[in-house]
Amino acid sequence: MGLLIVILLGIAILLLILSFRKTKQSQTHTDQQLEQLTLTIGQEMNELNDRIRTLEIDAAITAEKSGVLGLDSPERKDLRNMIDMHKRGYSFESIAGRMKGYTQQEVEQMLAPYTKKKDEGSMMA
Repeated sequence: MGLLIVILLGIAILLLILSFRKTKQSQTHTDQQLEQLTLTIGQEMNELNDRIRTLEIDAAITAEKSGVLGLDSPERKDLRNMIDMHKRGYSFESIAGRMKGYTQQEVEQMLAPYTKKKDEGSMMA
């Protein structure tokens, strides 16, 4: 009878150890899935933010130019990059330095319709 109790106790301890090991493996797998999901969502958010920024800039260009520039024209791409840099706080001088083939005066002229509206709105307040 005593031997049976010792055997049952040994089996119980063995099952308990196996249960802890299985729980740990399951938790590790769940943590990996959660980490992968977090990375995927972060990447998608970055892509969406980039798309939104591009759409906002395209909308501003379209509203100002009313379709004068083609969507894939080099001038439109340059203007989009200039507006993006200006919205992020770059000076006209630094934009001209980054954009090959444009002087500071040309950058100011190209961005004038987009910067004037912002300045006018702040004067009213």
